[in-house]
Amino acid sequence: MKRTDKRQWLAGCVLLLSLIAVTITTVFANELSKKPDRTRQSRQFSAQLSEKIDLECESTDLIAHVLYQHLSSFSKSMASSGANGANVAWEGNQAKTWYIEQQRYGEQLVIGGLIKNDPKAIQAGFKMFDWGFAHQASDGSFPGTGDAFHSTSFFVEAVAHTLLIIQQSPQSQKYAQKVAQYTPLVHRAALWMISPKVWERGIKNNQPYTHRRYLVAAALGITGKLTGDRQLINYAQTSIADGLSLQRKDGVNPEKGGFDTSYQMVGVVYAERWVTYFPQDDLTPKVKEMIDRALLWEKARILPSGEISKEGNTRTGGQETGRVGKVKDVDYSTVLRGFTYGECVNGDKKWEAIARQIAQYYTH
Repeated sequence: MKRTDKRQWLAGCVLLLSLIAVTITTVFANELSKKPDRTRQSRQFSAQLSEKIDLECESTDLIAHVLYQHLSSFSKSMASSGANGANVAWEGNQAKTWYIEQQRYGEQLVIGGLIKNDPKAIQAGFKMFDWGFAHQASDGSFPGTGDAFHSTSFFVEAVAHTLLIIQQSPQSQKYAQKVAQYTPLVHRAALWMISPKVWERGIKNNQPYTHRRYLVAAALGITGKLTGDRQLINYAQTSIADGLSLQRKDGVNPEKGGFDTSYQMVGVVYAERWVTYFPQDDLTPKVKEMIDRALLWEKARILPSGEISKEGNTRTGGQETGRVGKVKDVDYSTVLRGFTYGECVNGDKKWEAIARQIAQYYTH
């Protein structure tokens, strides 16, 4: 081979090897660049999966076929205007005070309607929410509502929870417009809750009631999840931590210095919602431990018949009246929901067995 030809041959080999190296490097770099996307997609999928647990829990046999069996019962106290409960009397000039929390029952109507495929119930729920937001001020508050901070907490949690459930539902596109309509309104209400003076006064008024720590945490945390507002989640964590510090060693979450078998479970239900939406939060393992202790304590107060004992209750033993003037009693549906979610979230079948025992007593 001539020297010139040899040089050309060597140059060609070098060029070919260079092209191969560049190709390999490019392919390798592309593959590396894809890995963060896969990681992000995996995280997004994991987050979506954790949120779907809530819809799955709401769709369990006991909740779907016991608590959502008669959806019309949630709207029987609603006026044609959308006012509900005590607000009907206020609207008719028969009462001095209205309460935004009375409109929260739209949550059961919408979620139950999604699960039972009942468009009429869903529309009734939206009507209830619409009446509430029609009375909202530009700063997010609900002027004139009684017990403003606490009542707003109930309504904010109910609306935000409903919107997240809609997003998880197969009917999400059908009701996307309602989600878009309500999201900035419920966000505004949550931001009003954490405004300095409102927050300080609200937290002070909530002090005797442990369940309100978990209600506030769910209201702000779930709204934060819905809107991507980290500040709301931070406030929710503060409220959760405060609630955890109050639980007694025997599992009681105190209400007005004692125990209450109904309000114990109100707090548990809101804590369970925290677990479903924030499974990776640093506080969640402690919240799960709190829930287990609280359920064990409650279990000991379920009679063999399935009846929930109210002996010794500080609030639902005949001492207090509700917004419509009726004496407060143990809310079996909240207790049943708390045990059902306990099984759904933690996979402990003994909680489901207790829930079925309660359902047998109160619905047969």
